Amino acid sequence: MLIYILFFILIAVLAIQYEFTPFQNNYLLFSLVILLSLLAGFQDLNVSKDYFNYQYAFDTVYYITNNPLFFLAYEPGFIGIVVFFRTLFHSNYGVAIMLFYALSSLTIKFFSIKRLSINPYLSILFYYSYFFLFHEMTQIRIALASAFFLISLNSFLKGKKIIFIGWILFATCFHYSAFFYLLLLVFNTKKINKNLYFGVLLVSILLGLLRLPLLNLLGNFDASTFSGKLDNYIQMSENGSVPLNVFNSLNIINILCCFYLLFAVTKEEFQQDNKLILFFKCNILSIFLLSFLSGAAAFSMRFNQLFSIAQIFLFPYLIRYLPAKKFNVVIVVLIAGIFFYVIQIYGGLLNPYKIITLK
Repeated sequence: MLIYILFFILIAVLAIQYEFTPFQNNYLLFSLVILLSLLAGFQDLNVSKDYFNYQYAFDTVYYITNNPLFFLAYEPGFIGIVVFFRTLFHSNYGVAIMLFYALSSLTIKFFSIKRLSINPYLSILFYYSYFFLFHEMTQIRIALASAFFLISLNSFLKGKKIIFIGWILFATCFHYSAFFYLLLLVFNTKKINKNLYFGVLLVSILLGLLRLPLLNLLGNFDASTFSGKLDNYIQMSENGSVPLNVFNSLNIINILCCFYLLFAVTKEEFQQDNKLILFFKCNILSIFLLSFLSGAAAFSMRFNQLFSIAQIFLFPYLIRYLPAKKFNVVIVVLIAGIFFYVIQIYGGLLNPYKIITLK
């Protein structure tokens, strides 16, 4: 457990230092990419709850790629990567695949963070405190897909919608759920209706209390016809194997931060920063989807995590608008610390770290 904490402290120190004395150091960013990639790539099979499932896929994909039904469970990008590394390595191919996913995903994400964040190291801190633990350490397919989503945001903000769509379709090759990133096309990044989004937050709270029985609306729908993964989501939601508390501590913090920014940031300040508008709207969408789909827990959590990645860019804006002035960065780092504590220390998402034994 100590190694996870040490990484948090290291990135937190860099985030605070950057806020007081901004610096550009590509070597430092790349060093973080390498260190975190090694952490994810050389983890033992018992560290993450999903590693055994992935290792099974690594072992079997190579032999059954001629079965078209397999593409309903795994994306062509994932299958292609596994086949490529199985061809190169006769042993330890699982480690090579995990390293590739971590290195490629983190390189793309940190490049995107550098271009889009007002404090890159603070965004990295929020990413590490939540998404790194879920993505690079656990759910590697959505990790790479979300990386392509982040790099697509620059095109989206510049109004290059065709390029944005191309990136999203490419991301879908690595995780089918990435297709829903196209929902961003409904967002206008040049203006914001603060009353509308205040209302959306209130409706989200109401929907979280009601927990609409969406699974009942599906009736006898046979999801396995379209996707084995979709069918698994329905089964997990029906049998309650995925616990969901809409009003968990992290979502409450998220909602409160959004309410605060709605009141603290003027309409003119929003409209002067199209990145802030996009990150804010994307985060609001994640909150709404968590509540709206709460009757189907597996879907709710998947769609929430898709769009809540905007938090890594949005939360650093609190530095500009909190009332504590030079201590704002400390407050925001503490918020990241709460995320890290709830997910890893209290929640125990990952087991104590252990390096995998190479064959």
